[in-house]
Amino acid sequence: MANCKFGLNDHKPFISEKSVHHHHHDENNHNFIEKEQYIHSHDHEDHVHNHHDHRGTDKKVLKWALSITLITMFLEFFYGFLSNSLALISDAIHMFTHSFALIVSLLAIIIASKKAPISKTFGYYRIEVIAAFINGITIILSIIWIVYEAYQRFVEPQVIDIKTAMIVAIIGLIVNIITGVILMQGDKDNINLKSAFIHMLSDALSSVAIIIGYIVIYFTSWYFVDIILALIVSLVILKWAIDILKNSTNTLLESSPVDVKEVQEYIEKNEKVLELHDIHIWEITQDMYNMTAHIKIDKKDLENYEEILHQINHNLKEKFKIVHTTFQFEW
Repeated sequence: MANCKFGLNDHKPFISEKSVHHHHHDENNHNFIEKEQYIHSHDHEDHVHNHHDHRGTDKKVLKWALSITLITMFLEFFYGFLSNSLALISDAIHMFTHSFALIVSLLAIIIASKKAPISKTFGYYRIEVIAAFINGITIILSIIWIVYEAYQRFVEPQVIDIKTAMIVAIIGLIVNIITGVILMQGDKDNINLKSAFIHMLSDALSSVAIIIGYIVIYFTSWYFVDIILALIVSLVILKWAIDILKNSTNTLLESSPVDVKEVQEYIEKNEKVLELHDIHIWEITQDMYNMTAHIKIDKKDLENYEEILHQINHNLKEKFKIVHTTFQFEW
């Protein structure tokens, strides 16, 4: 076994020779070397540090967004019970669902930042993907609730207290705009933070639709407008929720984040590579791509396998953002 580490910043191989085993295939009587290549030296460490830097910012924005949402929720509960306003109490309950989403996202980032035991070889990074999946489910549940309410109002039309409802909708819109702007200061590519942002965005969109609907109802008494706008908003939010669930599910199922065929063809363009097979590519968390594969080369190129390995890893990082690889060489 020969272990080799490459520091891609200085392009120098660091080789630690333990032992070299020659195995024999029963049919072809070919020798092969197992070669493990980990980009830990500078490149992988820098990548991990970048994740920690982002998480520090993400934690701050989530704490601010959560604080504002919780304060608004408690105020709406307080004045709702004080004034016996069902609209305020209902919006306070709605704010609670968003607080839950923000808490889930915040806890996920805190856990992902913790140092993992040796048994967690990839750390706690995947917890953020699980949080995004949970938030995606809660968004779907919110949509089901909106559709149910729309149906109930269609079956049993209700007279709406326009003035009170408008005040609640405007308060909700202002709070969601503020929290949305705060969340935009975080890592926009982080699926966990993105799921929390979509919660805020969906609620802001609902508030806009409610305000427009109430203005129309105030001047026309067309109460069905409220139902139509609710269903339109639900369809828009549903698309966002499906995207979050699709991306998080693909990561949890360890689907390849890049085109496997494209990666294979790109590596096989190297004149020293005869064939690339048994390819596995997966994503641990945002932009943390891993890959394992078997590389077949000519026996006469064995003495240059370190150079071949270096070229392949450098190209994978530059073109596909794959920074952690394990390759087995065969001939």
